[in-house]
Amino acid sequence: MKITKNGWILLIIAVIASSTLAYAVWPSFDQKRTLALLVADGTDTDVEQIWQQAALEEGVKLEIVTASQFLRARPSDQKNYAGIVVPDKLHRRASTYLTDTLRDYVRQGGKLMLVFDALTYDLSGAYAPASARLSDVAGVEYAMYDKFGKAVVRASPVIGTSESVARIGIPPGRTQVEQPISWNNQTFDHWMTTYRYNELKYPLFQTGVVAPDTKVMMLTPEAQVVAARHKLGKGETLFINLPLGLLKNSTDGLLLHAFLRYFSDDFVGLPRLLPAPDGVGGLILNIHVDNGSAIKSLATLQKMGIFDQGPYSIHFTAGPDVNQFGDGFGMDVVHNQKTQQWIRYLQARGNAIGNHGGWIHNYFGTRINDSNSNEYEKYLVYNNDAMRAVTGQPITEYSAPIGNHPRWVTDWIGQHGVETYYTTSNLGMGPTRMFQNNALIDKRTWSIPITPFGRIASFEEAMFAKQPAGPMTDWLVALTNFVASNNTIRQIYCHPIGVPYYADSMHALLDTAKSLQEQHKFKWRTMTDVARFMTRREDVEWKLNDQG
Repeated sequence: MKITKNGWILLIIAVIASSTLAYAVWPSFDQKRTLALLVADGTDTDVEQIWQQAALEEGVKLEIVTASQFLRARPSDQKNYAGIVVPDKLHRRASTYLTDTLRDYVRQGGKLMLVFDALTYDLSGAYAPASARLSDVAGVEYAMYDKFGKAVVRASPVIGTSESVARIGIPPGRTQVEQPISWNNQTFDHWMTTYRYNELKYPLFQTGVVAPDTKVMMLTPEAQVVAARHKLGKGETLFINLPLGLLKNSTDGLLLHAFLRYFSDDFVGLPRLLPAPDGVGGLILNIHVDNGSAIKSLATLQKMGIFDQGPYSIHFTAGPDVNQFGDGFGMDVVHNQKTQQWIRYLQARGNAIGNHGGWIHNYFGTRINDSNSNEYEKYLVYNNDAMRAVTGQPITEYSAPIGNHPRWVTDWIGQHGVETYYTTSNLGMGPTRMFQNNALIDKRTWSIPITPFGRIASFEEAMFAKQPAGPMTDWLVALTNFVASNNTIRQIYCHPIGVPYYADSMHALLDTAKSLQEQHKFKWRTMTDVARFMTRREDVEWKLNDQG
């Protein structure tokens, strides 16, 4: 089909069922149509794939360009890139000719995203004297090996301003407002946090003098620059002093996705395919039902009106036991008619019914590891068979008990028709393919991270932490507004037992969702719906042509 908007023709070739694709368009930008990922000649394509997959998931047009291709191009051809991204790890060594050419590219009006250690070595593998050769382009001195030696890279917390966190697109819950740091007439008080860890530190270069006109977006408590914008001549650079690709490869991909999307949207103004069906943002509520006492809690949720909205993704641990065999604390899906009635009731309301691990929740979740699939795979079979028998259909969703998800579990679920799984990796992101050790783990399944509330993620964890209801309410409402305004998808999770302790917070979430849905800005989604949309979206071929 052909869609015209703001001077652009968007050509899409695809076979799409059910949901339609939507795209965002910003003002035109001199016929520049794509971002270039500038990599060294001979780069490992598996490492490049981390960036390519991130661009695909964010709907950003990104092409691989080698250093030799870039240097051979005429200046006018170089300028036809809407922007250039030089990633960490993939391109450390560079000639002075290349760094000078990039500097000229920016001066002449180019947009550059410069990431961490990109181009910090000369061709012999040594740091430049004093600071990185592109420090003037970044707007800050960094990679100062002569000054700091082996301490040139350090680990530190990362703090942003409220404005920068919102502009970059970090969802509520991945930052917490804590001790403010005042610097250059700005207040940095949004500290990056993560689930279950008291303190989150990122590796980064120690930095030096900051150019007067540099706009710092994130820094450390010691005022080391983490992210900044800097104008040079007619162009501008987004400098990110974090190893974004390395972090994604270590299952913390939020900042890579956020900064790539920010560079495409705010710096360059490229249209992109939105990562939500019909371009409407939404939440996935993933409810884990893992023991027999949860039946009473499900009845409470019903009385609260929670099941009047949805659909949700509701996952069951199906066995008769929880901690050890014979304790009788489980759901006993095979024999317990009341449990079966609840599953069929929830299924009839359009909720997606999934597997929550392997049959015996705590026993399975605390014992599985990378090397004992032969012993524990059978419990996945038991759970899957029981849930299929009750629902009468294949089970397409999975969540790991206690968050314990070894690689062999991904292999097993991919072989048995599961299309998507809950994960505590890549926290705060939308649906994503999982990478580890520079490799895509599985092309059959989509991982869907949860978005935590700082160091906790569910109502019952908030209860144990004695978290007041007010901040929980603020987070849930803010996250709902975030997905609506950013046309994106995020997932939250809970157990039925925890919800009544924060009934007011839950009702505030439902009221906000209902209001936004009436405005056609929000929809509840299931994991399966989102995974199938993302799979169809991967098959889309699209390009931009100038209307003139």
